[in-house]
Amino acid sequence: MNAVWLLMGLLMLSYLGSALVSGRVLRGIGLPSGAEYVVLGFVLGPSALGLLEPSSLAAFEPIAGVALGWLALVVGLDFGFVGNRRVRPSRMALGVLMSIATGCAVAAAVWLAAERAVPSLDRGERALLAAGVGAASAETTRHAVLWVTQRYGASGKISDLVADIADCDDLGPLLMMGAAFALAPQATAHWPLPFWGWTIVTALIGVVLGLIAVVLLGSDFRLIQSWGVLLGTSLLTMGTSARVGLSPLLATFAMGVTIAALSRHREEIVAMVAPTERPVILPALLLAGAHVSPKAAPFLPWIVGVALMARVAGKLATGLVLRVASPDARETSPWLGLGLLSSGAVAMSVGLAFALRFPGPVGHTVLFTAAAAAVFGEFVGPQALRATLRKAGELAVPERESLFFGRALARASRDATPIERDATPTESDSPPSPAAERREVRP
Repeated sequence: MNAVWLLMGLLMLSYLGSALVSGRVLRGIGLPSGAEYVVLGFVLGPSALGLLEPSSLAAFEPIAGVALGWLALVVGLDFGFVGNRRVRPSRMALGVLMSIATGCAVAAAVWLAAERAVPSLDRGERALLAAGVGAASAETTRHAVLWVTQRYGASGKISDLVADIADCDDLGPLLMMGAAFALAPQATAHWPLPFWGWTIVTALIGVVLGLIAVVLLGSDFRLIQSWGVLLGTSLLTMGTSARVGLSPLLATFAMGVTIAALSRHREEIVAMVAPTERPVILPALLLAGAHVSPKAAPFLPWIVGVALMARVAGKLATGLVLRVASPDARETSPWLGLGLLSSGAVAMSVGLAFALRFPGPVGHTVLFTAAAAAVFGEFVGPQALRATLRKAGELAVPERESLFFGRALARASRDATPIERDATPTESDSPPSPAAERREVRP
């Protein structure tokens, strides 16, 4: 398949994404992680059917880089908010710290495994591999709770808590990614700085250009001028950071956070750019799946297995911390952390960015780990989250259950007394909750 047909396919996929956002299809359709598009890209890519040729994928690498930067900008604009509700600072700090803790735990496990199983990697490559896999394993997709809410009408304190944590943990993987890119910058000959200094420089690039965007947006919000300002400053942020070998995703994320914090037009800007998220995510996930290569490195299965086990342990620990730190979660299931295993666009963006910036065994191992975590989380995360919310009384029993947790829950519902069944609210009988309306994606 040549580049022209690939472009037409990506444009069609973007159109379908626009239809999903505009509500022309059923709410809750698809998977919260978007893993189905990653699998589709893998099937069409060079490692499977070969319909997408490596030369065509290479031609679209600049477009993929811009798409990833734009997604990071959208995430930054919405960081710290669930709809129009601001997340409490304590929950924001908890979400960021737990995502960093999970990523660091995965990075430490990968470092030890690589030191023993892959002696051919030097110390720098091993550090880059560990940091990249840790960054790709730290996220819980912010669409997981939204997906459950829209499809099954979940609402309550636990739903709000998990939504807040998932919305705020995007900073962790992006910050770790910025630090990983700072391990190998391209401007060390002119400005010798330690890696933490380059990480700060990456964030400062986004903050400075975000301030410029706030000034250019001015006091009067005009749609056409605002699009020009956001597109121009975001492209300048991506180009500046990429030119010196730093992370464009962290830079554009910092730019989005700056605009959201300082611009008086935050709600209008979010309403303007939110419909572009899904149309950009779908082609980006497809391209990420097409770049996945199971034969990228001989040590790939060992690294992926260790990373998945460390990620499960980290998320279980996150669930236990939430039960201790939050009064609302003290009576929940001890398996709350399993409901946080769903990863999504941020993790896949980190993986694809690594594969593009560091082509070879290290970059492609990070991308494969991100894809494996997304697919694995899809089998466990949504079902565990549904079971947790149902046990907390925040989720009505749906008509059709899932494979893993559905049978036990359906059996418990059938064994309940008639009075208990009559008292159980159903999705058709209960009106949409205020929490569900707050988390609803604005068209």
